[in-house]
Amino acid sequence: MRLDEVNWARLLPYDRGNEDAEFEREFIDQFKVCVLSGNAPGISAMLTQLDNYMALKLDVRIDLCRILYELVTTHTLELSLFAKCCVTLARMLRREEQLTADDIAFDWRQLYDLTHDTVVPKVWQDNPIQQRSKLKCIVELVCEANRFFPQSAAMEVLDELLPKIQFNSMDWQAIVIQLFTLFVPTARAPTGTSLVTSGAQSTDPQRWLPTIFSLWTFNLRMSVFDAYLMNLVTTLVLEQQGQLQLTNEQVRFVFASGLHFFNLPVSRSAFTLPRSVVVSITDTTGFFRMPANGMLPLKEERAHTFARFIVYTVHVPETLELFEQLVQMIEPFYHPSNNGSWSSMLARFLRYLAKELLQRSRAEAAEDCKVPQDARLTRKMRRRFVVPVRTLAMLLLFSKGEDAVSMSHSTLKHLAELEPDMIFRPLLDTLYTAVDSVTETHRMISAMRALAKLATTLSNFAHYPEGAQHVAPLLMLTLPGIDVNDPTKSYFALSFIYNLCHNGVVFDEL
Repeated sequence: MRLDEVNWARLLPYDRGNEDAEFEREFIDQFKVCVLSGNAPGISAMLTQLDNYMALKLDVRIDLCRILYELVTTHTLELSLFAKCCVTLARMLRREEQLTADDIAFDWRQLYDLTHDTVVPKVWQDNPIQQRSKLKCIVELVCEANRFFPQSAAMEVLDELLPKIQFNSMDWQAIVIQLFTLFVPTARAPTGTSLVTSGAQSTDPQRWLPTIFSLWTFNLRMSVFDAYLMNLVTTLVLEQQGQLQLTNEQVRFVFASGLHFFNLPVSRSAFTLPRSVVVSITDTTGFFRMPANGMLPLKEERAHTFARFIVYTVHVPETLELFEQLVQMIEPFYHPSNNGSWSSMLARFLRYLAKELLQRSRAEAAEDCKVPQDARLTRKMRRRFVVPVRTLAMLLLFSKGEDAVSMSHSTLKHLAELEPDMIFRPLLDTLYTAVDSVTETHRMISAMRALAKLATTLSNFAHYPEGAQHVAPLLMLTLPGIDVNDPTKSYFALSFIYNLCHNGVVFDEL
């Protein structure tokens, strides 16, 4: 839990009485007066005061969000005040447990017009740096406000943006696809509402999802377009668990696009395309007042998006079969001797797979999980999914790159939280040999790093009872690693011992 999520008022050792209610009423009244009078310094001062007091009641929070939304979208504010309003509003909307789509709804059109006018301003004399800063604040706000757009807004967004697509202009097509990603609502329908499956006010994603895939097929297999459209589809799959059904052809198409992300040396280079196409895609600085490459500042990583899609559709038999085929294809590129520009992406992809699998398993194990039973992971599915991920992580364990080795350790740690017996048995056999090795120093150091990373999970005997019989032998192997002439080896040996002690292992009882 982050510090800004803690309700500090409940931790006070005395009763505050009606102090909260009095402050909230006074704050809202003063804030409305400042907004109506156009008192910019007063608005800024009150937002600064609000940063230290975010535990508001629901009705006050709703009123304040509506005021800030109107202030951002309908008023011309100075850049610093505009950024402050956007950050405060995004911060209030980010807390899903305090504000849901059942409580408030926003008009997407106002925020879309603001974004469009910032991307393609009518006056080009504005400071480019200020425009980029403003656009960054807007994108952050749209990402948080998207779940408060009405479900019927999806068809309205499509009607607005589809006519703007020009396949003879890659520059404008790029910005339209990014606006699709930002403004198409992907959140689950509010409680008690039924889906409208036909008409202009349709709220069923199954109706407009084929349009997104049709648009995806016209992007000339450019990874930048694949990234944004996969981000949209992945977010939709994540939010609509148990309701959205992808066809086998759609799943295969996403896997093909994801394989394209890795830039493996088995396909044609993008620069074999006609020069006019390459220039139109790469040179967009003359059209948009945005970062140098002409793209909106979206923060989603391609490897993370692809991994999230796989994990949250793994209950579909087609996905699990395709994933196993994908692992067979990319397994040679995980070998320690096969190092290249693709290694970092593959290592991050592996870590995200394990991380997302752990998060989904924990979320579905919670009592308040809303995912239907038929759409949840079973123990059999999870163990089948862990096997190929474990195989790749074991290959990456002794890679040449430090980052790749560290990510393999994180992957194994996440998997050990789920299936410790499937991870520790083959892993410890490898680590015993590597730690005891004298001639292969790089393998020994990598093994000691892995032990230091996995020590807390290994010594959690309630989670993995067999770990108790390995603690003493591993200590005997790692103690000689404390060498004054080798600080690196000593650091990891001491980290392993520290993590064991931190987890409450009592050595007298071993």
